[in-house]
Amino acid sequence: MVQEINPDAYLVEHYSTLPNLKSDFRNYNLFNLLAQLVKGRKVIDIGCGAAHLLSILKMAGKEVVGIEPSEGMRSMAVKINPGVAILAGMAEEVDALIKDKVDSVLMIDVLEHIEKDVEQVQKVFSVLKEEGEFILVVPAFPLLYGERDRKMGHYRRYTKKSLKKILTENGFNIQYLRYWNALGFLPYLISEKLLRRPLESKLRQGAKSGTFSSLFQRILNFWFKYFENNFDFGFGLSIICVARKATRI
Repeated sequence: MVQEINPDAYLVEHYSTLPNLKSDFRNYNLFNLLAQLVKGRKVIDIGCGAAHLLSILKMAGKEVVGIEPSEGMRSMAVKINPGVAILAGMAEEVDALIKDKVDSVLMIDVLEHIEKDVEQVQKVFSVLKEEGEFILVVPAFPLLYGERDRKMGHYRRYTKKSLKKILTENGFNIQYLRYWNALGFLPYLISEKLLRRPLESKLRQGAKSGTFSSLFQRILNFWFKYFENNFDFGFGLSIICVARKATRI
């Protein structure tokens, strides 16, 4: 039996334990990969969390704004990444919150939380400039969907085909589409589907220097930086996609 999870409290607790973003090998490497994919200047991050990705983009000269429904995450973002503008609101409110069209919209580990994902994609389309980009990360492989997904408020997991379909049928052209985090696939499959136990790694919460966990974190950061971020192994826990708003004729 998986214990009840409050997603907001879970994320606030996770980020509060980190001495810095690099201690979270997953998000540190994912955010640095995504930052390289963002071409637009005016950027909105829907469900921005602690605003780590927005902070990276701001340092790269982007004009950034976050949208975050969790008061706890907004408060944490102000402390960890001061100077990043964050609006209180739900993903479904993006078309009401954003008045001027933007170059790029990010949704990182968010679309799976939206019951009506088609409507959400349409709203993202409406706030983008012509040929604007929609960058998103979603959980991969419906066969992995289990109790932890349900407890975290996930309505679904995606395949490349299903994600491509929802985007292309709503005005987007796919520019970049790949799996990511192949390393975690087998442990997740065994833990969630065979052992019926959530895979909870304390390695994403930092470790004291000189310990085995600290050494393992360095190994994982090396793997993600030089392998996961450069090669699509054909499977993984996540799908990364960049879709461009098609020009209307």
